[in-house]
Amino acid sequence: MGFGFGQRRGGQLPAELTSFVGRVDELAQVRAAFEYARLVTLVGPGGVGKSRTALRAAAGLGERFPDGVWLAELSALRDPELIPATLAAVLELPEQSGMAPLDAVVAHLQGRRLLIVLDTCEHLVDACAMLSDILLREAADVCVLATSRQPLDVPGEHCCSVSPLAPDDAVELFAQRAAAVVPGFAVGDGNREQLSALVHRLDCIPLALELAAVRLRAVSMEELVARLDDRFQLLTGGRRTALSRHQTLRTAIDWSHELCTPAEQLLWARLSVFVGSFELAAAEQVCGGGELPVGEVLEQLIGLVDKSVVQRLGESGNRYRLLDTLREYGAERLGAVEGDGGAALRARHFAYYRDLGRRFEEGFLGAAQPELHRAVRAEIADLRAALEYAYETEGRAEEGLRLAARLWPHWRASGTLSEGGYWIEKGLERVPDDCSARAWGLLGTGVIGVWTADLATAVERMALARECAARAGDEQVEQFAAAYASGLAALCGDESGLDGLVAVRRRMVESGNLLGLVVMGYEAALLRAVLGDTEGALELCAQGLELLEGTGERQIYGSTLMAQGLVRWLAGERAAGVSSLCRGIEAAGEVDEILVAAMCCHGLAWAAAQEGRQVRAAWLFGYAENARRLGGDPIGMLPSLFEQQEAARKSVREALGGRQFERWHAVGARLSGRQVLEAVRADADAPGRAPAQRAGRRGGDVLTRREREVAVLVAAGLSNREIAERLVISKRTADAHVEHILAKLGVGSRTEIAGATEIAGA
Repeated sequence: MGFGFGQRRGGQLPAELTSFVGRVDELAQVRAAFEYARLVTLVGPGGVGKSRTALRAAAGLGERFPDGVWLAELSALRDPELIPATLAAVLELPEQSGMAPLDAVVAHLQGRRLLIVLDTCEHLVDACAMLSDILLREAADVCVLATSRQPLDVPGEHCCSVSPLAPDDAVELFAQRAAAVVPGFAVGDGNREQLSALVHRLDCIPLALELAAVRLRAVSMEELVARLDDRFQLLTGGRRTALSRHQTLRTAIDWSHELCTPAEQLLWARLSVFVGSFELAAAEQVCGGGELPVGEVLEQLIGLVDKSVVQRLGESGNRYRLLDTLREYGAERLGAVEGDGGAALRARHFAYYRDLGRRFEEGFLGAAQPELHRAVRAEIADLRAALEYAYETEGRAEEGLRLAARLWPHWRASGTLSEGGYWIEKGLERVPDDCSARAWGLLGTGVIGVWTADLATAVERMALARECAARAGDEQVEQFAAAYASGLAALCGDESGLDGLVAVRRRMVESGNLLGLVVMGYEAALLRAVLGDTEGALELCAQGLELLEGTGERQIYGSTLMAQGLVRWLAGERAAGVSSLCRGIEAAGEVDEILVAAMCCHGLAWAAAQEGRQVRAAWLFGYAENARRLGGDPIGMLPSLFEQQEAARKSVREALGGRQFERWHAVGARLSGRQVLEAVRADADAPGRAPAQRAGRRGGDVLTRREREVAVLVAAGLSNREIAERLVISKRTADAHVEHILAKLGVGSRTEIAGATEIAGA
C-alpha cells in the first residue's frame, strides 16, 4: 500500500509519489458498491491505508462522474462548523449573500454528477454524517466516498472494511520500500523466510511496514527481524496472539521512536503542534529553543524525514507534514518532554501565524502580495488552529480578532467570506470592549456585507465600526467606515453621501492612507458610475491605477481595472472597456481572486454578445452568474450594471435559443477560475478552443484519440448507447465524451460534428 502524495490545488486528486501495492479486492468492492450505493465508507484502523485506497479507487471512478472527483482532506480541520465552508472551497465556490455555505454547496451540486471524497472523518464523524446525509438527500447525482475509523451511520451507507494487506502484498510493499532505502534489495530464497516472519510480526499493516523498511539503512535484514521479534516477545510474554493490530501499530511506532535520537524525539513531539503541512522556517521558529536550538532543527528534521516519520511534499520539497497517526503519537509525547505541557510551544505556534497575518497586511500593497496570498492559502489549516488557540486562551482573544480581520483579502480572493465572517464574529463575541481590534472586526463584517449585497448588515456594522474606531483612536478604521457609510447612504438616495465620500477621501490623502484611497477609489467609482457620473468614476479609477502603478500589488489593481472596464463600457468606450477587463482578470488571476474575475466576465460577456459571439457570451455569463450567485450579488446593488446584464443576457438567449443557451451557460458554470482565465487569454469562443481553430484549424486536432473515435461514430449517426456498446464503455462515459466534443468544437448539435472535425480526412 504505502503513503506519499504530491501537493495539489483545489479539490484535485494528488499525484502518487510512491508505488501502489495490492488492494485489488478492496478496489473492486468500492467500484461494485457504487453500482447501488451513493455513500461508500472505507473503515479501518489508523495506518492501514484507508486514504491511499480511497484515492486510488476515486481515480478509477472518474469515468462515472463527468463533473469530476473532488477531494476534501479533513485531517487538519478541527472545527465541525467549518466543514461546509471547507467543501465549498474544495469545489472552488465563492460565497453567496444570505446563504449558508452548506446551502450554497447543495445549490451548486444539484444537477451535477460528481464524486466527493471525504478523507479522515473520524474526529468529525457527526458533522461528516450530517453533511453526507444532506448531500445524498438533496443532490440526486452526487456520490460520496469517505474514510473513517468508524462508520458514519448514515442511511444508505455501504461500509467496506480496509484490512491489513495480504501477506504476499505486504512482502511486496516492504520489498519496494526497502529497495528505495537499500539499492538492489530484492526478495529471494535467502531472505524470503525472514520477510514472511517480519510482515507477520507487523500484522501486514502498511504504515508499520513503511517504518520498518527505513531501518535497513542502519541494520541488516537478519538483525531487523531479530530486534523486532525480541520486542514483540517482550511485550507479549511470548504469546504470539496477545497483541491487537492497534497495539502492533503502536509498537511499531514505539520502536521507530526509540530508534530516533533524543533530539529527533523532541522535534517529533514539538512538530505535532502543526495541524497541516509546514515549512522549514515555521519548524525552526516554533519548535526551536531550549534543548533543541533553532540552528539544529534542520538537521533533526532531515533525520525524521530519513526515518519516514516526516514526509517531504511536492516536487520542490519545501514543505513537510506528519501523518495523522504519527502526529497523534507525537502529541501524546509532548506533555512528557515539555515541562509546561506544551503551553510555550503552542504560544510560539500562535505567534508565528499571528506574525504571518501581520506580514500579509504590511506587505499587501507591494510586490510580495501574490506570494503572501499563496502563503496564507498554504497555511490556512494552521491559521485556523491559531485562531482557535487565541479564542480559547485567556488574554489572546484580541490578537485573534485582529488576525481574522487582517485576512480580509484572503477571505474575498479565495471565496471564503462565510469562513472569514465566522472567525471575525467569534472574535467579536470574545472582545466586547472598544479597541482597535474590535473596530477592525466590525469593519470587516461590514465590508463582507457590502461584497455580498447584505445591505442591512453593511449599514449597521459601518456605523458601529465608526463609533468604536473613534473611541479607540483608530483613524484608519474610522476613515474606512465613514467612506463606506457615505457610499451606502448615496446608494440609498441620500444626496449628501457623495459629498461625504469626497470629504473622507480628502482626509485619506492628508493622512497618507494609501490602502483607503485605492480601495475606496474603485468602490466609489462603481457607485458614481451607476449614479450617472461616468467622468468622475473614470477619474477615480485613473487615480487609483496611478497610485498602484509599479508597486506590484495585484488584488486592488485588478479590482480597479475591473471597475474601469465596466465604467468604460457603460460610457460607450467599448474597446477600451474590454482591454481593461482583460487586464483586470489577468491581475486577479495572480492572486486567484474569484469575485473580480466574475465581474470581469460579465463585461466580457456583454462585449461577446455585441460582437455576435453568442456561445462565448453564454459560457461567460454561466461562469460569472454562478460565481455571483454563490459569491454575493454586487451587480444587484448597482442598477445600471443590472440593466446592462439583463439586456445582454436576453439578446444572447434569443440568438442561441433557450436550449443552446442553457447548455453553454452550464458549461461556463462548471469552469474553474483558471480555465476561464486561459480561455480569455486565448480569446476563445469555447473553453479549450483557440482562435486558430475558428480560423480553419482542423477540429479533429483539438480532440483526444478517444474523442475522435466517438466523433466518427456520432457522424455515422450512432446514438450514445450504440457508441457505448461499440467502444465497450459505459453510456455515461459516452454522454460525457459527446458533451466534451461539442464544447471543444464550439458546435451546437450532433449533426455539426462531422463538418467541424473534417472527420473523413482525419
